[in-house]
Amino acid sequence: MFSITPELRCSLMIGLTEIPGVGESLSHRMIDALGTEEEVLRSLSQGDVASLASVDGVTSVRAIRLIQNFRGEDSDVCKSIEASKLHDRILESIGEYATNHASKERIGLLRPLSSQYISSIESCRDNSKEALDFAFSYPESLETWTKHSQHLGNPKRGTGRIERVIVVPNSEIAEMCSSLASRCRVVIRDSTETWSDYTIFPNVTWVGSSGPTTVPPGWICIQNVEKLESLVPEIGVEWFELNSTILEAILEIKEIEWPVHPLTEKIRDWVEPLSELDTILESMEEGLDLQHLERVKDGIWSEIKAIEGGINDAIVAGTSDAHLSIEGDEVLSFYADSEGLNRRIQATVADTIDEAKEVGRKRLELYLQETGVKIPFDWVESDYPCIISRRAIENIEQELEKGIISAKNNDLIRNARIAQTLIEPSKSAISGLIEIEMWLSVARWAVENKCSMPEIHSEDYGFDIIEGRHHLLDCTPTPVSYGLGSVAKISDQQSLALLSGANSGGKTTLLETIAMIALLAHAGLPVPATSAKISLVEEIHILAKVNGTQSAGALERTLMRLAEVFISERRKLVLADELEAITEPGAAARILSGLLFEAMKNDRTTVVLVTHIGGQIRENFNGEIRIDGIEARGLDENLELVVDRTPIRNHLAQSTPELIVRRLAARAEGPASELFASLSKRFKE
Repeated sequence: MFSITPELRCSLMIGLTEIPGVGESLSHRMIDALGTEEEVLRSLSQGDVASLASVDGVTSVRAIRLIQNFRGEDSDVCKSIEASKLHDRILESIGEYATNHASKERIGLLRPLSSQYISSIESCRDNSKEALDFAFSYPESLETWTKHSQHLGNPKRGTGRIERVIVVPNSEIAEMCSSLASRCRVVIRDSTETWSDYTIFPNVTWVGSSGPTTVPPGWICIQNVEKLESLVPEIGVEWFELNSTILEAILEIKEIEWPVHPLTEKIRDWVEPLSELDTILESMEEGLDLQHLERVKDGIWSEIKAIEGGINDAIVAGTSDAHLSIEGDEVLSFYADSEGLNRRIQATVADTIDEAKEVGRKRLELYLQETGVKIPFDWVESDYPCIISRRAIENIEQELEKGIISAKNNDLIRNARIAQTLIEPSKSAISGLIEIEMWLSVARWAVENKCSMPEIHSEDYGFDIIEGRHHLLDCTPTPVSYGLGSVAKISDQQSLALLSGANSGGKTTLLETIAMIALLAHAGLPVPATSAKISLVEEIHILAKVNGTQSAGALERTLMRLAEVFISERRKLVLADELEAITEPGAAARILSGLLFEAMKNDRTTVVLVTHIGGQIRENFNGEIRIDGIEARGLDENLELVVDRTPIRNHLAQSTPELIVRRLAARAEGPASELFASLSKRFKE
């Protein structure tokens, strides 16, 4: 079956509604939540579960399914609820070894695929092998990676309003900008309006002709819409601000000298395009020009007060030793003309005042240096006491504000230019490194649980497991070896086995161990076994115990379900547990023997059936049938069953209820103890 890769989907620009499970409503919700259709496709392609799960109505489970559908991997090998639940439990246990939430979520994508997706399974196997080899070969480097990867995460996306107005000439261009409407205003200008009608807005993006010749501070003028991100540069810069912690972690990963290994080559491939990342992260802080302008503006009034005080103090000091000599004939003259006296006094202190004012002006010039702001000519209202013109200072303040707006715009445009070139490789690097951590999580789990890579077969059938372990138990698992089908050793190459034996002997645990190893093999992952051979199938069925004898209607539905499973001609593995509970033992033996006989007509079917009526099924089976047994040899000093967990081939083992009765007789108290002791004697008679 032809599988469309994510890269091919993107190159073909396949629409969202062409992805199975995506209708018009969901498509619109995804675009609204993530910004653009391209961003949705990127999230699907890169397996960004968290971003997709942020869409209204999309759970993490549904996000995983959408990603699988997008990748063309929508055929899960699990064909029963029990199989899916078991695999979910396995992935949950692997997720405990992830260093960050994003990688843990992405582990949910490691679904067991049917045999028709052999290329995807092989790709996962290659990644698993690579991660395992790195973990075994470079434990110190793995520890270093673990330290830094915990700061990785799914990038955040701004959702707040941005103070910018996009002014467009027509509705067609407005429609092109519709995805930006949630972040800023998009206005269609009237034919009678000019750019000056929009100067009331501090930040404007003018699209089309008739824009200002000299671009005002905070404005952007473009002729055509080629890239939406160029219309609102704040969005790109904001993205780097929101995700600075993640990006700084990537910078640290980039600076580490990793050993030569295929996995570290992938790390380098992701981080090498980010050569300017440190530049934009450093520029997230306000530029020196902007900081200087803001500092000058904030302190202007305090500085003016200090300058006024300094001028007045200088005037007082400069005139403290001044003398005014008046001749006798001048006294009557000044008495008749007081203005003359004022002029004489002013002339005496004029030089002192001018010198003090000049010192004050130079101090103000020094304060305003590198701001580009000039001091007005009439900056002083009165000489003494010196009062600096309030209007002059307000003009200076306005010029500083213009400079601040211009500096901010310059910083924004410079950062936006870098952001536009870095944002996509940064997003790709984040996603790529999260995926690397996902595979290294698998490696940590595999090392901890003594896992190995299974040998997979496409043409044969069955399985051969050496020292397999059920790693989800609450105790140390006992290794079990078991095989069935053409991939097993010659004595185990039957396609059907009945598994008999002791109560609590481990039959169901063995069944789950087989299922677990088969599921992991179909996901391309390591398996908890010393070694294993697994034949890939199209379907895995886990048929759980039926609780109690069923009613006629329920029995009919169960039989229909069993018939569909056993008679199907598809390549499959069926693991069934005590199906005889569907009805009374005699009838159950006849029904199951008939179903199993039909199932064996398909040489691509492998069946393990745990049962307590193996002998009766064999009596009703038309031909030879293999029965293996887990035998209980007795009770130990703690009254626990002594059991060899590995089944004995071609051996019908007993359920040994007498051992359970003996244990109850020893542990019970009072009348119950006497009852179980009496029952125990009956087994000996």
